[in-house]
Amino acid sequence: MTTGTKPIVCTLSPTAMAPRLAQIRDLTRQHLRSHLLDGSTLKLTYDLAASDELRHIVSLEQECCAFLDFEIRTQADAIELRIAGPEQEGGDTQWLFAQFLPEAQAAAAPACACCKG
Repeated sequence: MTTGTKPIVCTLSPTAMAPRLAQIRDLTRQHLRSHLLDGSTLKLTYDLAASDELRHIVSLEQECCAFLDFEIRTQADAIELRIAGPEQEGGDTQWLFAQFLPEAQAAAAPACACCKG
């Protein structure tokens, strides 16, 4: 499935995926303040101390998930990340969003096509 010229799939290799997901889970566990999933947009608010780490992860995610739009905004006491996916319904997008959520909510997300055995 594609959106414009961008395939709706994570292009990260299976061997690189586990460490990346661990980075994202650590960031979430240590610094996530709040989140809001609104249709095809996920809004996340982190402690300002996560700024450098968040920017690094976003730059990596932009390479492997080019179909997602990432926007970072720095506030006086927090850093916000908005991730927007394609408007159409898609399990892969929802699975990718779930990786940025607290563990209980991420565990309930469907598996992505690239991770299905």
